[in-house]
Amino acid sequence: MSLFNFQDSRPFLRDYITKLPSKGRGEVSRIAGTLGVSTTLVSQVLAGDKSFTLEQAQRLTMYLGLSGLEQDYFILLVQLERAGTADLKKYWRGKLDELKERAQKIANRVRPDKVLSEEERAVFYSTPLFSAIRLYTTVGDKGKTLDEIAERFELTRARAAELLKFLAEAGLCKVSDGHYSMGVQSTHLEQGSPHLLKHHANWRVRAIHQSERLREDELMYTAPVSLSREDFGKLREGMVGFIKEFLKTVHASPAEEIACLNLDFFWIDR
Repeated sequence: MSLFNFQDSRPFLRDYITKLPSKGRGEVSRIAGTLGVSTTLVSQVLAGDKSFTLEQAQRLTMYLGLSGLEQDYFILLVQLERAGTADLKKYWRGKLDELKERAQKIANRVRPDKVLSEEERAVFYSTPLFSAIRLYTTVGDKGKTLDEIAERFELTRARAAELLKFLAEAGLCKVSDGHYSMGVQSTHLEQGSPHLLKHHANWRVRAIHQSERLREDELMYTAPVSLSREDFGKLREGMVGFIKEFLKTVHASPAEEIACLNLDFFWIDR
């Protein structure tokens, strides 16, 4: 359930924990360690007997991977819980309603199976991480959790949550019970798109980095050659046929890991 559906941070935290793998076993201890408090205090907060301080709440939003409006909303919930007068509680409820309305407007802009806007393209193709994470969510039966993605790509929880937030809002991923899976099945950049060069460059730079630790079961091949224009055309057509067969095989293949194919074949003009 969305954070914006809660009027108290403590039911949200209980809901968050129960939806974690193994129903959140050990999560109270991990939260306590992150905040530098006892597990007893965290248990008392979850029971509704106490509230976190604002400093603890802010640190907790980072651990939970909340971002943007979610961080603001969570901290406002804690401020509401700590308010000592009816007037102050009314004030914080008004602020919560404003944030909820803003969040709803953003949610209404998200449509499944939609073409990416120019703004979304600019973000998605700014780093290969978006594409890599999106593909990684297809591995396994249930998708991937925030922690699994953060660990796989050596990211902080906050950074992983930021990337996943965009993917979910753009419809490129979907989330259910704390697991992210692929949303829209394919993306495409037409020839001439200003994002196409960035897309190619991202993955070629990644290939160069990977070449420094190439394994025996991997393959990279670079071959500047001289040849006739006729043979160039024949080889190009053969590569096009290979790409079609490659895509046919990939689409039918069970997702067990993620990989990248870079295929370059061009005339050297300068």
